[in-house]
Amino acid sequence: MGSSPGRRKSRAVLWGWTMVLWGVLHLPNIAVSAPHHLGKEFVVAFMQNGLQQTLNSDFKLLIRGYSPFTSVTISMKKPGLRMTVQVTTGQTVLVKIPPQAEMVGSKTFENTVVVKANNPISLVAINEKPTSADSTVVYPLHSWGTEYQIVTPNVGTDRYGEFTVAAWDEPTAVKVHLKATVTYQGQSYPRGSVLPIQLKPFQAAQLQSPADMSGTRIVAEKPVAVFTGHTCVARLTQCDHLVEQLRPISSWGNTFIVPPLPFDTQSDIVYVSTSQRTHVESQHGMSRSARDLRAGRSTLYGLQAPNTLYLSANAGIQVIFFGDGGNKDSITYDPFFMTIPDVSSYCLSHNIFALEGYENYVLLIAKTSEVEGIMLNKVPLRNIMWVPIPGTEYSWARQSLGRQFAVHTVEHKTSPFGALSMGIREQKSYGLTAVCDSDPCRTTQCRAKESCTLEKGEAVCVHDYMGTCTGSRFLQYHTFDAMEVDIQGGCTYTVAKYCGADPTLVPFVVEEKKSVGDFKEWLTNIFVHGYNISIRMEEGGRIQVGFSCGVISIGKRNNNNTCVKWDCGE
Repeated sequence: MGSSPGRRKSRAVLWGWTMVLWGVLHLPNIAVSAPHHLGKEFVVAFMQNGLQQTLNSDFKLLIRGYSPFTSVTISMKKPGLRMTVQVTTGQTVLVKIPPQAEMVGSKTFENTVVVKANNPISLVAINEKPTSADSTVVYPLHSWGTEYQIVTPNVGTDRYGEFTVAAWDEPTAVKVHLKATVTYQGQSYPRGSVLPIQLKPFQAAQLQSPADMSGTRIVAEKPVAVFTGHTCVARLTQCDHLVEQLRPISSWGNTFIVPPLPFDTQSDIVYVSTSQRTHVESQHGMSRSARDLRAGRSTLYGLQAPNTLYLSANAGIQVIFFGDGGNKDSITYDPFFMTIPDVSSYCLSHNIFALEGYENYVLLIAKTSEVEGIMLNKVPLRNIMWVPIPGTEYSWARQSLGRQFAVHTVEHKTSPFGALSMGIREQKSYGLTAVCDSDPCRTTQCRAKESCTLEKGEAVCVHDYMGTCTGSRFLQYHTFDAMEVDIQGGCTYTVAKYCGADPTLVPFVVEEKKSVGDFKEWLTNIFVHGYNISIRMEEGGRIQVGFSCGVISIGKRNNNNTCVKWDCGE
């Protein structure tokens, strides 16, 4: 029996003379935030890329393992697909997805790709066709939410902005508060209306519109995954597909740094979404400004190389980078979408996915005083130019990663930093938030006889051992270490007791006394928080309970044993 530090609420449970202890006693779990990229359950929506579905689509998943003996199952309902792959620590597996996974049109779909693993993994989805491609980091179920705000590009395009809402394993009701007219399932819904959608398990709804859908709000009764982008947007070059999985409004941040592209001398666009009236201060190079932004809007900020953009808000905001295409040497590259992480989400270690055939780069944002400690693939970054970011304690730098597929690791031992990866090739480009793979267990201090593991996106201290002590009507006990012990009647025995000195744990003692000879009477005393709960069982099965505070509840368990629960309030 234990209690969290500072917690005074107490409970005691005795059921059918059976006591279960984890380690020495039942300790509270200690949880530390873990990377929101790592998880065991994912849904991927391959949204419409271009004007129509084609068989020469190249849809891929990059699956990276962080534990040995990791089994990953990839499935799709219609058309039927099920495959299993194995990954181990530090291994990345490329899985090709059939072109039938593409969602074409504005309707519901049964072809979401469901990914389940027995250990935490990270996942990147690539939606590629011969002249159009983009990629996104896929967030696991524990990072989903119930409220989102859509952003779609509103410049230089004549095709369709789009977004997709996907459910997990339960029916989910969704309300879409539209900021543009859409046609869904053959019916038109005007701007300002609320579109109700009922999703079945693992079903997705995709909405498209030629108008800007930015500011559209999604409210779901259960957590959902939301992907946004464009079928094929053109700005300065040919059109290109855009896709990005969004974070829920509850996960938005307040402080952002947006470095310029390493291969672009033209201006790009940064979309800032607000869910409430928000005061945003910005610094672009040496130019500073402040704006009060209205709720439910996506506001455009310009980014002109070689300047950086620094944003600070008094409420959570969503920041999406739109690289609008351009030219570098002999390469004409197309637009891409990329989520900008907030400074508070920076971490100690990142995985960078460099894609085959692209000029791959990584942009790094680190505290100026800590840049010397950054390592790329275990080697210190030496010949790299760090540029101070005006108005902040940070600097940024760029590093070329070549043209071949590889997964690079960038890390710092003590100082969290940000990382963005991107690449260009003829008529294509991509942008990715780097995958934070910091092991939260590395900085989690568990108690003795506990081990750290990742559960639902958190580092949790779990007990190494569970033991059961069972009493009977006779003078005998089955102990925690599986021994049978005979006792003498008339004596008081200590059944369980906390003998440690940890001040965060609550001392307790469980004592029992049985009558001599045939079973006549059985007395159990539980001492905890300065209280004594006495439970007396007399001949005939009647139970008397004495206590000095709180509430007693008595009931039966499935095995017909009696359960006595005591709750002493705050």
